[in-house]
Amino acid sequence: MTNYRVAIDIGGTDIKAAVLDEKLNFVDYQKIATPDNINEFIVDKVYAIVEQFQNKHALSPLYVGISSAGVIDETNGIVDYTGPTIPNFMGTNFHELLAPLNAKVDVFNDVNAALLGELQFHHYDAENIFCLTLGTGIGGAFYNQALGLYNGERHRANEIGYLLYRHSDQLTFEQRASTSALKTRMQDYGFQFKDDVPKLFELAEQQDPLALNILEQWSYDVAEGIAQVQIIYDPGVILIGGGISAQGETLLNYIVPKIKQFLPPDYGHANIKTTQTQNHASLFGAVSRF
Repeated sequence: MTNYRVAIDIGGTDIKAAVLDEKLNFVDYQKIATPDNINEFIVDKVYAIVEQFQNKHALSPLYVGISSAGVIDETNGIVDYTGPTIPNFMGTNFHELLAPLNAKVDVFNDVNAALLGELQFHHYDAENIFCLTLGTGIGGAFYNQALGLYNGERHRANEIGYLLYRHSDQLTFEQRASTSALKTRMQDYGFQFKDDVPKLFELAEQQDPLALNILEQWSYDVAEGIAQVQIIYDPGVILIGGGISAQGETLLNYIVPKIKQFLPPDYGHANIKTTQTQNHASLFGAVSRF
């Protein structure tokens, strides 16, 4: 018997998987490209990874925490709704999938898991915390220190990526302001390093005109969405996660000054921070309740 737990993070681009000990140290880790879920299926890969870890590390009992993109019925472990990012995923039941392995399973929306992972390592004084992640899409999570996560009546709360549909270009908030949208913008503008986001920030800090222009436009779209979060939730702190959060204060310097443009005069907004758990927060959060 061990105190190890298996954590799986299913994203639109990659599936990350780890075996973690009771202190959330890595015992094993692997990352694969997310199958297209048409010719190869996510459930097959997840099952194979969990079974491999179970056999390799003699895991008994088997605890599996899953963080997944999409609207998740966290009580029943079901993918309740997905947008176009991952086809054929709606209705996936992870409890049923892993039942043959006698697994005890927790399933979370990926941003919920990321926020829970952040809170495993870092304390925030705010009573209400909102986390948004910028990645393949944009997701949100809302946490109250006394009540925990808020998911809504039909598990669809915090799906902020669908906000701000704009008829002129038929794009939503996440289609304009996600990291994927930033990469598309970079390529559309003929950025010499294609979709290398760290290089974009590096050149912008050197006052490269094209890099600055791209980041100014993109951060304007990000700020518009954050203003909506402020109005709806009135949190004490808003955390920005996802890989791009590694840019830290540099990222915030582009976004934060623009937020007030989308709020009434003197309205004010929460303290905006980047998450401190830069890597694997969703893996940590996925097993946080075992």
